[in-house]
Amino acid sequence: MFSINVTSLLFWGALLAIGVSDAQRHRIPNKMVLLLMLITVCHLFVYGITQWSDHLLGGLLAFFVSLLFYWKRAMAAGDVKLLFVVGLWLGLDQLAGASAYIILAGGVIGCFYLVQFLALSGISWQHNVKSYYYQRVSYKFQYHTKLVIPFAPAVVIGLASYYYLH
Repeated sequence: MFSINVTSLLFWGALLAIGVSDAQRHRIPNKMVLLLMLITVCHLFVYGITQWSDHLLGGLLAFFVSLLFYWKRAMAAGDVKLLFVVGLWLGLDQLAGASAYIILAGGVIGCFYLVQFLALSGISWQHNVKSYYYQRVSYKFQYHTKLVIPFAPAVVIGLASYYYLH
């Protein structure tokens, strides 16, 4: 159950600021992630969460899974750090459910960014598809522009959806 308290409001405020920063600049400042971590640890202390191991395991699992995506160049370093803190906030028991909402939000946001990218490129959709396949089979072909999709807004929207709909 989602309860409103001071640390929850601070958490959501910091998380929203991180989401906006990532959407605007494609960067998640370390100071903001550190602030979110501090808020999370204070929340766990203040509200007497007795299952620290559950929260720590949730953070570590989120970190290591997202680290794999980072190594595959599918995720940025700021997203890995952010997901560690979100996993720490949620704990292992809520991580799977929230992850499904975050992934779904990421897919929807990714589709919007893809449509925007295709619309702004000035090139037909068919030509973009052919270029993509050509890039996959040719090591010498490189795009002049790169599609970058920020993930922090998906984390904010997915986590909010999880708490609202769950």
